[in-house]
Amino acid sequence: MAVGGASSGAGSKSPIKIFANIFISFIGAGVLGLPFAFKEAGILEGIVVMTLVGIISVKAMLLIVDCKYQLIKDNRVPTKPYDRDDTEAREDGLVTKVKGREEVMNLLDDDEPEADKGHKNARLSVDLSYGDIGHHALGHIGRVFVDLAILISQAENLSSYIPKLKLIHWLVLLLPPLCLLTLLRQLKSLALTSLLAQCSNLLAFGVVFWFDFEHFHHIKIHPKNMSIKGLPFFLAISIYCYEGAGMILSLEGSLAADIRYKFRRFFIFTMVIVTSLYISFGAAGYLSFGPETNAIITLNLPKGESEVDFAMVVKSFLCLALFFTYPVMMFPVMKLLENYLIKDAHKNILKGNLLRVFTVFMTGCIVLVIPNFANLMALVGATCCTMLAFTLPGLFHMCIFKGNLTIYQVIVDWTLIFLGIVGAVIGTIDALQRLHSSAEEPSLPDIFTKQSLNATLASALSSTPLP
Repeated sequence: MAVGGASSGAGSKSPIKIFANIFISFIGAGVLGLPFAFKEAGILEGIVVMTLVGIISVKAMLLIVDCKYQLIKDNRVPTKPYDRDDTEAREDGLVTKVKGREEVMNLLDDDEPEADKGHKNARLSVDLSYGDIGHHALGHIGRVFVDLAILISQAENLSSYIPKLKLIHWLVLLLPPLCLLTLLRQLKSLALTSLLAQCSNLLAFGVVFWFDFEHFHHIKIHPKNMSIKGLPFFLAISIYCYEGAGMILSLEGSLAADIRYKFRRFFIFTMVIVTSLYISFGAAGYLSFGPETNAIITLNLPKGESEVDFAMVVKSFLCLALFFTYPVMMFPVMKLLENYLIKDAHKNILKGNLLRVFTVFMTGCIVLVIPNFANLMALVGATCCTMLAFTLPGLFHMCIFKGNLTIYQVIVDWTLIFLGIVGAVIGTIDALQRLHSSAEEPSLPDIFTKQSLNATLASALSSTPLP
């Protein structure tokens, strides 16, 4: 079933599908911790920091796309004639395909602006992965480092999408349909699940928004505007809210070849909406509950004290959102595992299916068996996520555009590298603190990262059975 219109065989042309894929990559349960972050930092500081981090994050991710087209322009990518059997591989956005060197160079030699030259190349179904960018920038070690970082960062996220279920019956009920969803091999095929997850998230956030505004008159506070003490905490939360660099080329590759030059426009538009949602959701939650704002805003909702159990409604919607988001988070993990473990993965469908099913069951079993697995993954994931989002885009851009950079571009690249290092240090310190913490109630260090927000939410969801 198509969502929002038809799409070409080589990718999606539907604006709704494109928007859904980008939106769901950045909207998750971690947003529910933003009101607490605004409480720590203040309204004015929160708005400014979230906006700046959003602009920088979008810039960093688009640098990865720019690196891709610079490599194509410089004729530094492998070339291979178009093969109809490789359609799937070209569509997933995680492999390299170039239709022909002459056509590539002909398109690049026109008189269009620089930004449009590269993107017009998309009609040739040219796709590079983040690992390919790393390979051309730093050699084989660059590819290995990027692929390993993506695997670890996505494993960190996946640990929070399988709650610590107490009943094996729930595990048996949830894992089979998740296995079926992960068998989809094209990102555009996940547009429907992305849209369902997006709708579930929006419904949950809508309920919280509605209760926030209904609750305004109960709280009389003078909200703080700034708090230097809360800046490191809010900065960390902001960075992890925009984690998505590992998916950027997959998202770009999911568009139909003849409209990929519009990806930048789609991406920026979607991220403006995402940032606006972050700010409004965080500020509204804080203004509604003031100093009583909890680490997860759902903990402030009344539990069965009125005709409508708001907490149960939100948890129900979020359960659906987490379920439908799982295959999207699994997508880059499965592609990388197949590329490393299965020869000609796009031809050995049976082996690929077995690997996918095995991996899904492993994610469920590991979270159930290993104590503090989420915290352990956060320790490594904190570094990997910030490296993927800031440090590596700046470093790769400097290497690939070497000799062609303006002073402004050099400053941007070094700024990204610096922010990535700072974010990695903050996240690592936080993860170490949580590993050594035995407190049952979530303290400030316990909700320092997006992952820990998801883990806290997953725990809350699993503690209350759904109707």
